[in-house]
This record gives sequence, structure tokens and C-alpha cells, in this order.
Amino acid sequence: MDNLTSFTLDNPNYLVKQLFPEDAPVLQKLYEQCNDFALLTDGVAFSPTAACEEFDTVPEGKTPEDNYIFGLFERNHILVGMIGSFKHYPDNQTWWLGMMMLAPIQRGQGLGTDFYRAFEHWLSAQGTQQISLCAIEANELGLRFWQKMGFKITRTISSRQFGIKTHKLYVLSRTAIAQPKSHLV
Repeated sequence: MDNLTSFTLDNPNYLVKQLFPEDAPVLQKLYEQCNDFALLTDGVAFSPTAACEEFDTVPEGKTPEDNYIFGLFERNHILVGMIGSFKHYPDNQTWWLGMMMLAPIQRGQGLGTDFYRAFEHWLSAQGTQQISLCAIEANELGLRFWQKMGFKITRTISSRQFGIKTHKLYVLSRTAIAQPKSHLV
């Protein structure tokens, strides 16, 4: 796998770079803007340490080095989105997309589509064959977004606890599409 830590969108007003634990204060500000997601998922707002925890919370068998968090920045260096993912999970051909968030003011304008597609281009250049993720049933907009991106439901989990809420989960997957290397930095 190439050791690339950023990728580009076709929109020159934004740039993407990998985030590291020292970027937690900037990421925390985005989390605070996106508390609607935490309330939907967990029933409570993001904790004051949620961004720090994002860098260390990994699935069983993975390490923090397998955790790739990418920040989407406006050209004025304001963080407006993030993708959190795990390489080679649950197998060596798959990347798991753990979370994607956009600041509320950025939603509904096609930026999420552009951000995800650029991420998938980057994954494809790394040799990734499959991308998987989970969506909760209560997040109807998110589920529709991922299906629009070509993801198919591969499995349903009837009940899982998140914070003070319990949700039905959908596991979704799609084959990564090879893209031109012009999207790499």
C-alpha cells in the first residue's frame, strides 16, 4: 500500500488531509457542530473527549495505526467534514468506513458525494477491493445516501445498543471502483 496521507476533490475550494491525535481539538469542534448525529445515534451529545477517543477506538484485532481519519477543509483551513475508516477490516481486501460527517451548513450541496467519491478513488489506488460500513435504521437520510453511492445491504443486525438508544443496523458493502491517479496527492 502506498503511504499517501491525503487526496483531492474535484472542487478546488476544499482539501483533504489525514488527521492525527494532535488534530483532536480541531476535530472536536466539528463533532460539536454535528451533535445532531450523536443525538440520533446515541441519544446524547458527543462527549468533550469524543475526538480524542476517535483516534484510539479500533475494532478487535486492529491498532491505532489501522485507523485513518481524514479531514475535509475549506481553503481557509476550517474543518467541515471527516471520514473515519479502518484499513484491512474485516479482511485484507476491505476498508471499513466507520463514520462520515459534514458540518450542517455543508450538507445537501453535493459535498458529501464529492468527499466520499474522492475517498473511494484514494482507496482504489491503494488496492482496496471492497468498502463496507454500517448504517442505523433511524438514519434514513444516511442509509439513502449510501445506497445512492452504490452500497448494498449485505446483512441486518436486529438490535445493538448505542449510548442510551438501541438500533437496528444495516451492514452495507460495495466494490471499490478504480479511478485515475490524478486524484492522489
